[in-house]
Amino acid sequence: MKTFLRSALVAGAALAALVTAAAAEDPIKFGYINKMGDHPWFVREVEGAKAKAKELGVELLVQDVQFDANLAVTTFDTYVGDGVKGIAIVVPDRALGPVVADKAKAAGIGLMAVDDDIVTSEGGAVPYVGLDAHSIGKQVGTEIARLYKEEGWASEIDKVRVGSIEDQKADTCMRRNAGAREALIAAVPELADKVISIPYDNTMVNAIDVVSTTLTAHPDAEKWIFFSCNDDGVLGGVRATENSGVDPKNVIGVGIDGSRSCEAFSAGTPTGFRGTMWLDSAKHGSAAIQALYDHVKNGTPLPEASYQDATLINAGNFGEYKATLGCK
Repeated sequence: MKTFLRSALVAGAALAALVTAAAAEDPIKFGYINKMGDHPWFVREVEGAKAKAKELGVELLVQDVQFDANLAVTTFDTYVGDGVKGIAIVVPDRALGPVVADKAKAAGIGLMAVDDDIVTSEGGAVPYVGLDAHSIGKQVGTEIARLYKEEGWASEIDKVRVGSIEDQKADTCMRRNAGAREALIAAVPELADKVISIPYDNTMVNAIDVVSTTLTAHPDAEKWIFFSCNDDGVLGGVRATENSGVDPKNVIGVGIDGSRSCEAFSAGTPTGFRGTMWLDSAKHGSAAIQALYDHVKNGTPLPEASYQDATLINAGNFGEYKATLGCK
């Protein structure tokens, strides 16, 4: 009997050891929710997240929610049920911030906001990786002012209009526009009363439509300046001027994110899309996964905010970045 009990105890201990070892070998699992997975920006961002997850031995679940807030919440709940230890999310609507923050807190998992910053129900900032919206906007305004002066537009200021192409529902986008306007007007004060707010839905197709309407409403304008939340807004504005027969030399547009650089510059033809403040979105995805991993594995606090510096890409230096951007 004693021999039997001893054998049973040994077997039980061995089984427990095997179970413990198996559990220890289970990979850490994270979720990645993005709002527009077919857009070049988010394609590259997810690629960065997947590459970092592979490097760290992390299992990564990815969901494109196509601006569907309900799907974002459902996916979040599904990931929690699947046992993820952390979730990185690009919210389709910043109003979801308190919702997902509360869910993460209740589940005891890490949460990283990517690209669009969000807050908790108490108003505290959710750990964030992305861009400093106002600062990058100021970089855009500064570059536009440089081009404006360099090309002598001041002599024809009566013919100049400034299109601020705005996603007015997205706070981070409005902060980018505000930064661009602030820097531009600081450098060229006489443009203050030339600014026209042009609402759009954050897509290039809609930007073309709304800017086309704006061009029609201002037939006296012969020179146009555009800044926006992203490349889609600016390139959409430029496309509208092309469709209206405006000479590219009479258009100055500077975007943000670099996602349309290939489309704008690959042909090598003159364009009113003069440049973009490029951010490598792959670094955003990678940084979010690294932060979650360090938090789960090592107990490192999630960073309050991690910002990436922007690089100006224009027709002159596009060749240096073509391969990195994945242009065909």
